[in-house]
Amino acid sequence: MKRFQITLFKGHPIINDGKNIIFIDTGAPSTIHVSDRLTFYSESFVCETNYMGLTVSKISEMLGTEITTLLGSDVISNFKILFDYKNKIIEFSKEAINFDGTEVDISNFMGIPIIELKIDNQKLKFFLDTGAKISYLSDSVTSKFESIGIDEDFYPVIGKFQTQCFEIPTVFGDHEFIVKYGNLPMLLQMTLMLGETDGIVGFDFFNNFNVVLDLKNNKLKYAK
Repeated sequence: MKRFQITLFKGHPIINDGKNIIFIDTGAPSTIHVSDRLTFYSESFVCETNYMGLTVSKISEMLGTEITTLLGSDVISNFKILFDYKNKIIEFSKEAINFDGTEVDISNFMGIPIIELKIDNQKLKFFLDTGAKISYLSDSVTSKFESIGIDEDFYPVIGKFQTQCFEIPTVFGDHEFIVKYGNLPMLLQMTLMLGETDGIVGFDFFNNFNVVLDLKNNKLKYAK
């Protein structure tokens, strides 16, 4: 087991491991690093240095802080990971993590985890994305709610964009919590359609639950 303190930079989880500054992004299928090899947890992983035109330099610029590594689901899936945003702790383990919570089955698309949430008693599927400071839904859902204003976000492939935001009660298991949702640009909405999902949920999920994610076995444990 390896434990890190996390910095939540504008809602984005970042850890320091030696000289590496690592942005943990469950919404990214591939790891991008300053070189083609990343040494992490005493293992060596093959990485992209340029993924569809993306480099860590460009991601650092969009984030507003320097990173050496975007840790994607290809590497994340090798571990069981505890996310504890309240105590700003993250743990990586090869073995089962001792955690008292409710276990649910999840699915994935290209290694990106998918969970089920309820809004207005409607079951919807969401990409579970630690890289998303704002969560996202289609405007067919958010149009029923009053906007709380405009916020700026970014997505690595298309850069920065602005979106109307909405605070919407959302249910996971027996727990209701408030999530700040925006509307994705059309290009990204097409990605949701490919994954047969209805939205993306990020920071607000992890800020409300302690989570153990096991991507290899498509399992998630959570506790309030």
